[in-house]
Amino acid sequence: KRDPVTFAEMEQMAQAVAKSGLFPAIKTPEAALGLMLLCQAEGLHPITALRRYHIIQGQPAMKADTMLAEFQHRGGKVRWIRVDHEVCEAAFLAPGVDGETTVKWTLDDAKRAKLLHKDNWQQYPRQQLRARTISEGVRLTMPEVIAGLYTPEEVQDMIEAQVERPAATITDDLMPRRKGEAPESNEN
Repeated sequence: KRDPVTFAEMEQMAQAVAKSGLFPAIKTPEAALGLMLLCQAEGLHPITALRRYHIIQGQPAMKADTMLAEFQHRGGKVRWIRVDHEVCEAAFLAPGVDGETTVKWTLDDAKRAKLLHKDNWQQYPRQQLRARTISEGVRLTMPEVIAGLYTPEEVQDMIEAQVERPAATITDDLMPRRKGEAPESNEN
C-alpha cells in the first residue's frame, strides 16, 4: 500500500495542475487542492480528482460516468432499458437493496424542470438524460457513492436557476407578526 501524499506534495501538484491548463474546469490551485483533499479522504490518490470531478463555479461535481463506474465497482449493476434523445430509462440493482430500482428521465421531465432552454439540453439531450438517470439511480440505490455530490450537469442547472431567480428580499409584508398585528406603515 502506498503512503498518503503529504499536504506539501499536494500543494505542489495543485500548482502544477492549475498552471498546466490541461484541465479547463480547474482554474486555480485552491480548486485543484480541494479536489485532491477530497480524493485523499476517500483513500484515493489525489491526482484521481482530475478524472473524477469537475469544478462548476466553485462547486465540486462528480462526473456521471464516475458515479456509474464507482457504483459498478462496489457491486452495483445497471440494465439499460432505453437510451435515446427523448427517454433514458435504466434499472439499478445494488447489494443490500431488494429488487431493481427503475429510473426514467424524459424530455417532459426536463421540460417540467425548466431545463430544455439550456444549450447542453438542446445540443445533447441523450447525454443529459443519461447523466440525470445515472445520478438519480445511484443516489437511490447506493448513496454512499455520491456522498452528497451532484453531476456537473445538475450543478450547472442549479447555478443557472439561482441566477435566473433573484434572491427574495425581506419586506414588511414578509416579516413575521403576532396574530392580528398589522404591518408597520412606511408613511412619515
